[in-house]
Amino acid sequence: MEFLSSIFKTLALNMVNPPSADDSAPKEQDVIDRTANPYQPTAMEVIFVRAMLERALQLPPEIINSVIDHAEYWPHASTLIDYSSWPQTERVVHAGDPNSENVFLLRTLPLGFVKPPSSFFKHDRNREAPLEPIPREPKEFPVDAYQSRISPTLSHPCRKIKFTIVSHDQGWGGQGHRRTYNQSYTWFDVGLERCLQTKDGIDQPTFDPQTLSTLIPRVHEVDPEAEGDRHLQGPHTFDFPLIAEPDTMIQCNEVANSTYHQYEVEWKWTDDTSSADFFDTGHGCEEGMLENPLPKIGRGQATGDGKFVRDLKLGDVVTVWAKARFPGWANHIKRIQVDVYWVV
Repeated sequence: MEFLSSIFKTLALNMVNPPSADDSAPKEQDVIDRTANPYQPTAMEVIFVRAMLERALQLPPEIINSVIDHAEYWPHASTLIDYSSWPQTERVVHAGDPNSENVFLLRTLPLGFVKPPSSFFKHDRNREAPLEPIPREPKEFPVDAYQSRISPTLSHPCRKIKFTIVSHDQGWGGQGHRRTYNQSYTWFDVGLERCLQTKDGIDQPTFDPQTLSTLIPRVHEVDPEAEGDRHLQGPHTFDFPLIAEPDTMIQCNEVANSTYHQYEVEWKWTDDTSSADFFDTGHGCEEGMLENPLPKIGRGQATGDGKFVRDLKLGDVVTVWAKARFPGWANHIKRIQVDVYWVV
């Protein structure tokens, strides 16, 4: 690791006037804070650095990949929704009504894009509206259909997702669990959309959000005889569990705290925390068991294994849903940002 660090430090000191990336994308999709630490490179700068490593140091591709990953020198796309400019200065998700307690907040750019494909955000509705719950056959486009348009060459290029959420709950209730994350019934879920082939003979993805398919949350067929489905329109609907699921919950709010808190949650491809309640440290005794740390900080217990990040494919779209459950509970949201990092 020290060897990789020294190579990257030398490279950074000798890099002069790197090319700038195309700045024609919407600001909220391609803003790079040059004062931030650590430094956030553009896709063009990463390509430039790779070329320097290959030509100047004559390193093999395996070493170059290790240097880039060790330094987390990845391009990223950022998606931001800020409700502070709303007349109410926030968005509130109230429990008790099936039509208002599961709220779609945002969708990211397709994985590997630094600016929107044509028509992706043609209409404002495409930014903050869920898809229609239409099941489709999982016939995926070939990888080269994406590689011809964007820089990543891997079929699974995602390395990290960072969620930044500013929110709080209703500020009361939760007897016995105040200022903890136990039995918190306001939270945020991750979702996933993918461009699938809907007709034979179409070999290029359109990237129109209305032609994407929802993989998470699940879609189920409406049973007109079922009591809970009688109010629904259409043959299919989203399947929203009553309680937060451990593999999709990004973060829940601290219980009974009306002060806005900024939650920063990172999912990495190298994460390896098991979803088990306790971990065996190898000593073979009860004292050697460690409790899963994620629930204590309000995260989904099964989100620490890196699987979601590693399984993302080129062109995938990450979404975020806000949730609230049981009468009186409310999810107050000020701001949410999702940064998706990948390799080129």
